[in-house]
Amino acid sequence: MIRPGFLSPTERLELEACVRRQREDHGIARRANALLLLDDGKSCQVIAEFLYLNDDTIRRWYKSYRGSGWEALAVDGWKGGQSRIH
Repeated sequence: MIRPGFLSPTERLELEACVRRQREDHGIARRANALLLLDDGKSCQVIAEFLYLNDDTIRRWYKSYRGSGWEALAVDGWKGGQSRIH
């Protein structure tokens, strides 16, 4: 369980600004939004369902952010693969 309120006021303002910037990369803004929701007390499962992701992805974003800060938002770890849409 990730406890709410883990962000400092400065971190929170930085993430909120990221989410609101229309020029921001969609993936970065999406990860910032997930972190803000976690900080508000939403569960990984609820956030994942809303964003159509796996809850482990949300946990990984949280761990990356806590370990590397802002730079962690720019890395999504996606390697690509064969399209499943035919």
